[in-house]
Amino acid sequence: MSVVTIGTHDGKFHTDEAFACFLLKCLPEYKDATIIRTRNQEILDNCTIVVDVGGVFNHETLRYDHHQRTFNETMASLNILPDFKTRLSSAGLIYAFYGKKSIASILSIPESHQDIPLLFSKMYEHFVENVDGVDNGIARCNCKKDDKNYIQAESLDSRVSDLMPYWNDPDQNIDERFQKAINLTGESFTNKLNYYFKAWLPAREIVRNAINDRCDFHESGKIIFLPDGGLPWKSHLLEIEKELEFYDDEILFAIFKDSQGNGYRVSTIPTCNDKSFDFRLGLHDKWRGLRDDELAATSGISTAYFVHMSGFIGGARSLEDAKEMALKSMEAAGCVIKRSKRVKRDD
Repeated sequence: MSVVTIGTHDGKFHTDEAFACFLLKCLPEYKDATIIRTRNQEILDNCTIVVDVGGVFNHETLRYDHHQRTFNETMASLNILPDFKTRLSSAGLIYAFYGKKSIASILSIPESHQDIPLLFSKMYEHFVENVDGVDNGIARCNCKKDDKNYIQAESLDSRVSDLMPYWNDPDQNIDERFQKAINLTGESFTNKLNYYFKAWLPAREIVRNAINDRCDFHESGKIIFLPDGGLPWKSHLLEIEKELEFYDDEILFAIFKDSQGNGYRVSTIPTCNDKSFDFRLGLHDKWRGLRDDELAATSGISTAYFVHMSGFIGGARSLEDAKEMALKSMEAAGCVIKRSKRVKRDD
């Protein structure tokens, strides 16, 4: 029986080939494979599969390099994820063809599981695409260096880079460090995947139900109520709104139980993604930065106990007062109160 081998380049390692090797090692056919780091073409030609070296991309022959001038593949061009057009690195290439199977293996679920397509897309957007972009030197945004308020002090790529031996370190065992890079990228990917599967996905139907029932909570349909605090709701809300072709001002506030048992929170809705600091409509300008008695007196809402300085979130001891905080903020902004359309639930 021939030995299964994964070929990649030697010398300085990067996040993309370390992560590509991790994904392959998740699969039964490559679980016990030997990783060979070399640029010797004769040795690479005899490897079972080759990533990030060799100058060839050919899925049929299991060659996955992206450095050649003729390579311009993206998830969209490969007809895998049409919305993603970042040029692939070896990480994205291996993920494109083996990602779903690797995800299923990590989670110990069948590849046919109904959540695999959504997890595959989500993990590309929130993990793999960043690896592709950084390795190919693609800026995340078009802002100038001088426009940044602070540097990004830590990233997966910087942590992998930190594993390289120092230039003056007498121990230059790079292969051993490369294995640590594989473990690091794998642990980071697995932790995020477990979060999406075990915490993020179960919240989706709760958010959908809240959208469906929003007119029962208040006739304007602009406030949703989530019975549980602490669940990840923002990205679900934005995705479901897009699916339902809602206007940006269809929903303006979300109310949920405070996870520490301090009544209820009133949250604004982010404008574009669940990490955005910009929101559609903030809490009343005159309440921002106030707490307890001062806030209650200023707002006329007896159990209101805080509003963040930026106005993105506030709290009240009772559900009705939390709702009143949202309504008064809407009135102050001149929002039109109207009954919104109902939403079809998932079967």
